[in-house]
Amino acid sequence: MAQDAELFCNEVEKFSDMKLLVKPDLQTLVMASANSFHEELFFSIAFSAKYVRGLLRVIQQGVTNPDIKNLAQIKKDLAENMEQITANLKILIANESTEVKEEFEQNYFSLTAESFANLRKLLNDLEWVKIYHNHLKRTK
Repeated sequence: MAQDAELFCNEVEKFSDMKLLVKPDLQTLVMASANSFHEELFFSIAFSAKYVRGLLRVIQQGVTNPDIKNLAQIKKDLAENMEQITANLKILIANESTEVKEEFEQNYFSLTAESFANLRKLLNDLEWVKIYHNHLKRTK
């Protein structure tokens, strides 16, 4: 199973032109989803990650673009989706070792600036998973 996760992540990395930022943790999530039969949840998280990354881009543009009027609603939507992603990631790794759970808790789920920065890196990689998954669907 680990080889399948590694192969999948290698394919995503190649597709993204080597833009994965936290590939080992992405690989852990791929393995966790396969081991716990939560592949649908994994791809749901990837979909949400792509959506959240889009919201973050809008918020960044909204600071300098007066045409973006609904920043408060966008920020609320962002907060709700980040909470949902975090909850779903916790479900995904629930059956993993204590070491993996503690690592994810420290690196992605704690309420620190560093964890938020790490979570954004993970969202980047998950967005590439979604883009790659969409690419595979279109090329079939």
